[in-house]
Amino acid sequence: MRSWRIWAIVLGAQAALIGVWYSVESGRTTRLPVAQALTTTLDLPAPALTMVRQHATTTLAEIEGPVVLHFWATWCPPCREELPGLLGFAAQHGVRVLAVSLDRGWAEVQDLLGPIVPPGVTLARARSVQAAFGVDHLPVTFVLDAQHRMRLRLDGARDWSTAAARAQVRAALGR
Repeated sequence: MRSWRIWAIVLGAQAALIGVWYSVESGRTTRLPVAQALTTTLDLPAPALTMVRQHATTTLAEIEGPVVLHFWATWCPPCREELPGLLGFAAQHGVRVLAVSLDRGWAEVQDLLGPIVPPGVTLARARSVQAAFGVDHLPVTFVLDAQHRMRLRLDGARDWSTAAARAQVRAALGR
């Protein structure tokens, strides 16, 4: 009889902890309005970056023109939620987006996105990319001008369908 009471107390405590966790997590927002997300204006050259797309390797230096450089991962819930909007933003507004996954391998990216991965989605070739760009959380987006100077750093997920997002990118590129 005594062990039954102990188990009831343990299960009740676990249920209470799960309730508190759910309450906190359900109140969080993963997409911040552009005005509330952390935005930093920069004027720095972009570090070297080597990316892999399935079996092809490319570098940032080989890409011409302005770029929206987005770091994400399949294990990051805000990243997974934001990515379709970012890729849609690129298609609608003629902005080149490189969505660089920080996953361990291409298989994880394909598991999430399917066998036909959208153009612009790549995989970072080395873990040193995070240190070079100062990425210590995800998602992080940089707006690079035509000379690949970092003009804007956007920390956190955002809603790319808004006029404010478009205006922010255009302002960073001087358009």
